Amino acid sequence: MTAQLLTFLITYEGLEDKIWRKVQVSSNWRLDQMGYLVLATFDTLAYHLFAFTCKGKQYELPDEEFDLENQADACDVSLNQLRMEPGDCLRMIYDFGLDQVFNLTLLSAEPMPRGKGAHYPWIVDGKGRGILDDMPADELQELVAQIDKNGKTDEPVFYNECIKPWDYHDYDIKLDNMLLKHEIRRIERGYAGGLDEEDE
Repeated sequence: MTAQLLTFLITYEGLEDKIWRKVQVSSNWRLDQMGYLVLATFDTLAYHLFAFTCKGKQYELPDEEFDLENQADACDVSLNQLRMEPGDCLRMIYDFGLDQVFNLTLLSAEPMPRGKGAHYPWIVDGKGRGILDDMPADELQELVAQIDKNGKTDEPVFYNECIKPWDYHDYDIKLDNMLLKHEIRRIERGYAGGLDEEDE
């Protein structure tokens, strides 16, 4: 099938107006790659499992408890196989138990510009730095409300292996796009068990 250029609005559930991205990807992209993109652009540490649901079907990365009767392998499904229409939504849950939820709504599907496939994925627009791993969604919402009220957090947050203040406003779209493809590849290798010392 000829590749299409898909535009998605990705929002973090509960903070839809504060933490979101508009992204463009090829319809030939696999579902697991979309997961790696979300983990990369929302500044996660990418060390928890994740799963998608779309039109009542669940897609996961295969592991010891993977059940082919009830789940599909996200590594074997491309976005064009989902046959999404504008307005359809992919729901991604990251970190089972804490359930960090991202909703990926398809905004448009257009012919891929000729000779431009290598340009994508691309972050078109966005707001909010991302999320904090191992923090329940309600606690993150409280932290964001605290920052909105006081302009800062009451105490530093352990983040990216150091203790420092965290501000969700601190999002740099230019830097995000500059690092995005590298980060997606690094995260993919990590989930495949191939993370090397250079990337750690």
